[in-house]
Amino acid sequence: MEINQTFKTKFKLMTNLKEYIDKYDNTEDNNNHLYNEFTKNTNKVDYLKKHRDYIENENLGFGERAFQFMWYTILLDLSKKNKKIDVLEIGVFKGQIISLWALIASKEKINICINGITPLKGNPKPKNKFILRIKQLFLKRTLEDLKFGNFYENENFEMIIKNLFAEFNLEFDKINLHKGLSTDKNILETFESKKLDIIYIDGDHSFEGTKFDIENYSNLINMGGYLVMDDSACNIPGSVYWKGHQSVSDACEFINKEMFRNVLNIGHNRIYKRVQ
Repeated sequence: MEINQTFKTKFKLMTNLKEYIDKYDNTEDNNNHLYNEFTKNTNKVDYLKKHRDYIENENLGFGERAFQFMWYTILLDLSKKNKKIDVLEIGVFKGQIISLWALIASKEKINICINGITPLKGNPKPKNKFILRIKQLFLKRTLEDLKFGNFYENENFEMIIKNLFAEFNLEFDKINLHKGLSTDKNILETFESKKLDIIYIDGDHSFEGTKFDIENYSNLINMGGYLVMDDSACNIPGSVYWKGHQSVSDACEFINKEMFRNVLNIGHNRIYKRVQ
């Protein structure tokens, strides 16, 4: 009886992204329902659950459990159309998303090329309260970093990411980590001729920083590919999850509406598909 129930649960698991998109309606009830459904579905896929459990237990990133299943459906969708998937994360931090992409690709036999843009260093908040106060008074950037969570301590980020990959027997050496910021000239030049199937923007959370990433990277996405915006749900309905930052949400208004259509929203992640 227990085996039959397990099979029944797995059989009911819907993984077809197109079905979710076709049924999607941007309402509070629907956004709340999808967030809860995707959270539950993460726990139904054994390796997704183990990955998210590990991230939470080891404090290796933020985000929500629902996002594991979100990425699962997106990668499965693209793998049906493309022999190889090229993806980019702007703002890698401790490697939660790039390791998840690599894990899904490994388990589902998806040919994937993973890129990440990251400085591989922290942005520590000044420890001297007087200096911090002076910077708050006179430097707009310091105020923004405090407001949008852009301060974090220096750690050996490369080693942290390598250890995360090793934990799940993933090949770190196949990841293309581009050390620096998305605004760096050399990084912009590296990507100006690339074409990508997914771009996940989770870098500088200021309005100007997010807008810069949208304007300088979204045009690299292939037709039918996806632009996913983290921390960006403040301007859409929903009430059972954290909605992100107003700055990022407002910057999403600068996404080219002729080029991209907002096809789905899961928690504070908004999914845009390139349609033109």
